[in-house]
Amino acid sequence: ATLIKGSPALRRAVPVFEPQPPALAALSRRVKDAFDPRHILNPGRMVDGN
Repeated sequence: ATLIKGSPALRRAVPVFEPQPPALAALSRRVKDAFDPRHILNPGRMVDGN
C-alpha cells in the first residue's frame, strides 16, 4: 500500500512506501543518489529516509 493522504502526524509516523526487498532498495538508493546527490528533494520520504 502507498500512503496518499493523511494528517501531518500520521505522515511522519508511517512510511510512505512499502519496504522494498534489499536488492531493489539498493537500486532505488543508487538511482536517487544519481538524481539527488545532495538529498534535497523530498528528504526523508524515499529509500531509507534519504
